[in-house]
Amino acid sequence: MARGRLQWIVLVGVLAAGCGGGESTGVTPTAPTAPTPPPSAPPPAPPPSNSCLPGAATNLISTLVGSTRTLSWTPGANATDYDIQIGYTSGGSQLVRDNTTHTSYQWTGGGSGTNGTFYARVHSHNSCGSGPSSAELVFH
Repeated sequence: MARGRLQWIVLVGVLAAGCGGGESTGVTPTAPTAPTPPPSAPPPAPPPSNSCLPGAATNLISTLVGSTRTLSWTPGANATDYDIQIGYTSGGSQLVRDNTTHTSYQWTGGGSGTNGTFYARVHSHNSCGSGPSSAELVFH
């Protein structure tokens, strides 16, 4: 019996040493990991591409016959309509802010405080939105 009891004591000592007895077992303990969160909502869709916006109207000119001024321009690529702006300040639209599907616009008028100088520009539009404006035209 002495021999069986000695084997039992040795076995218990080996187990105790491997379970925190100070000896390394070669296994590195790992910290518990947080549970994986549920998937979130998908990211929002990107804004529509600006590749279908119309090009700017070009070659904006003004001709005067009597008291009627006609603005005309070369259409912007893919444009379906145009906003016309006429003002007595650069970038202004104090006198005219109108829309047309044509590439010309007739205007009879002026305005107070203009000193005879007017500023006009045309913005191209289509179903994708507003394109860049034409170069500003200064006329008298």
